[in-house]
Amino acid sequence: MFRSLRIKLTLINIIVLGLILTFVFSGIYILMARGMMAETERTMRLIAMQSKIAERAPEGLPRKHIQGSFYVRKDRTGNITVKSQNIPVDDGELDILLEKTEKQSRDEGDVKINNEAYRFLKSFSPDKKSLSIVYLNIQREKEFLTRLATIFIIIGLGSMGLAFFGSLFLADKALIPIKEAWEKQKSFVADASHELRTPLSSIRTNLEVVLDNTEESVESQRKWLNNILFENKRMSKLVDDLLLLARADSKQENMIMIPFSLDRAIAEAVSPLEPIAAKKGIEIDMQLHDQISLAGDESHIKQLIVILVDNAIKYSAANGLVEVELNNHSSYAEILVSDTGEGIKEEEKAKIFERFYRVDKARSRESGGSGLGLSIAQWIAREHGGSISVSSGKIKGSVFKVTLPKNQSKKRKK
Repeated sequence: MFRSLRIKLTLINIIVLGLILTFVFSGIYILMARGMMAETERTMRLIAMQSKIAERAPEGLPRKHIQGSFYVRKDRTGNITVKSQNIPVDDGELDILLEKTEKQSRDEGDVKINNEAYRFLKSFSPDKKSLSIVYLNIQREKEFLTRLATIFIIIGLGSMGLAFFGSLFLADKALIPIKEAWEKQKSFVADASHELRTPLSSIRTNLEVVLDNTEESVESQRKWLNNILFENKRMSKLVDDLLLLARADSKQENMIMIPFSLDRAIAEAVSPLEPIAAKKGIEIDMQLHDQISLAGDESHIKQLIVILVDNAIKYSAANGLVEVELNNHSSYAEILVSDTGEGIKEEEKAKIFERFYRVDKARSRESGGSGLGLSIAQWIAREHGGSISVSSGKIKGSVFKVTLPKNQSKKRKK
């Protein structure tokens, strides 16, 4: 697919360049040819006028001569009555030249003899008793136009050749992000299908168990029904996350940027997670000493905090500690979420924000995780003009740092 797309992009570039060069070179050639033709016609009319003046001028007076030009006058019977003294051809060739000229019905045109091109101009006397024919050698102009056309063809072909290889190179460069996006899309679809298949298979299996025991009471089959409920909640959460990321990718998920109290939003986001942490014997320590007003989308910021704190609880051992710290800087706010878990390996720190990537897949599945939370958290931070990163704790565990600028230069509304 990408090979054919590469060729198509290259051909499109070549065709467009070819059309542009053809238009430019043809325009230059036509303008040059018309300009030279107009100049030739002016010169020939000047020669015709000078020939009439020269015939009436007294003998001995100097007569102007334009190089490569001559004239001939014939009477009604076809005999030559007057001809200039500077004719570059002999009498036999002159007769052939006059014969070729008289065969043409037009009053002006081109004839050729001895590999020399001449432009002619016929003019009759007022009484129609004589015909004057003025000739001008245009071989140099013809050769110039031929050389010009040859140069244009060589330049055009050379440009097309360079453009072909240049277009291939640029097409390869342009296709790199497309290939990466395509691979990510394929991986995303495959991972999403896999993640959805697991809860669906579990729901189907538990339903089959329930249907095989239709005589049992609901209470006796609570285990299977709870499994169905758990997987349903997990699948619903996964679908919601997928829809959010899909809207984010298509720029349909906009932020409502209004000022709000960041410290209050963090406290409200963490509060519902404290009972969950307490069940595992994990303490949540919030250090929100600074009161910070932030211009942003409060609901999405709360979602970011929930994702980070929820992950910290999941990956912390029993009787551990999760710390949430808010620091105030001159132009931005800094949020730190640390845990006392096993930490993240260096080679995995760059991957944890990828969609569906999980450090401990077994634990994530048990806790209902899908590997999309940190991707969503990163998207929220970036949409607010901030960033998110991870580092190792002082003793153990991980520390997630979120920086958010206090003032948003671009206000967006749904």
